[in-house]
Amino acid sequence: MNPQSQRLSEMFSARLSDTAHDEVAGIVLGPRLCSLCVALGAPVRDWWQISRWATRLGDPRVRDALGAYLDVLVADRCRVPGDDLISELIAHDVDGDGLGAEEIRTVLVDFVRACSQPV
Repeated sequence: MNPQSQRLSEMFSARLSDTAHDEVAGIVLGPRLCSLCVALGAPVRDWWQISRWATRLGDPRVRDALGAYLDVLVADRCRVPGDDLISELIAHDVDGDGLGAEEIRTVLVDFVRACSQPV
């Protein structure tokens, strides 16, 4: 595994392994989707919509809608970094090679897809 892929894998694992979330949301959405939303730093009011997108990513329109939503989160974190995966991806740098906006969007959509898959 190349250094960039290894570091991204470590970031995702660290963010999903120890996330606290609302008990009701955990029951309704399930612990994996709640952990995903917490890792993304998404506002709680958006969790239900994210879970709906996550289960319908085979539809290109849904993928585009999720991507557009994630673009807004990325833009917000560029302005005001937080303690979340998106801020880490923006700051991510391996050998002077950071991720561009399109790469971050692709990584995040793939991350949402992976989290929504049955174990």
